[in-house]
Amino acid sequence: MKELIPLAAGFLLTTVLGGLLGSFFQQRTWAHQHRVQTQDRERERAVLVFEEVSRLLDKRLYRLRLLYWSLTADTDARSEQSVTRMGDYRQVLYEWNDSINRNLALIQQYFGITARERLDNRIGAAFVELGQAVEAMWRRTEGGTGAASCERINDALLTALGAQIYAYNLDMIRAIQAGSVGWLADESRRPPGRDHGNRQPT
Repeated sequence: MKELIPLAAGFLLTTVLGGLLGSFFQQRTWAHQHRVQTQDRERERAVLVFEEVSRLLDKRLYRLRLLYWSLTADTDARSEQSVTRMGDYRQVLYEWNDSINRNLALIQQYFGITARERLDNRIGAAFVELGQAVEAMWRRTEGGTGAASCERINDALLTALGAQIYAYNLDMIRAIQAGSVGWLADESRRPPGRDHGNRQPT
């Protein structure tokens, strides 16, 4: 009987310990699978946010360029082409402003506060400044005085804004590739932040 007691105790200890270890490793496996699935979902959502915001940025810049080029060609009065392009430009402004707060919130959620402030305070501010300049050119043509010169906007400034947008898109793509999006958008792992400032209307 005394010989059976150590055997029974050993059996019980092995069974209980084995069960606890099995449960522990199973929980770790499930937790790992959950993290992987969550990361995949966050990456997929980040891609959708990137595609939407990137498309709007490129569309707004291109419409602004087309309007500017048509106005610089209108030396006497507004042409039919510049009127059409102003309509196209205003349409993309409506599209931009209809979703601006939603897009800023999504950028912050999936790419971090630095990316959000960079879009709002640097790229957005540049759009506002150049947009106001091209609208000033547009108003000049009302009296038939022409709009060939305007100190506040030129091809170099539009090209510089295009370069900003390209770099911004590239940084978002890199964040997606690195998996540092969504709840993993750790600011310490993000690319260096750009200039910050007070928010301006976009």
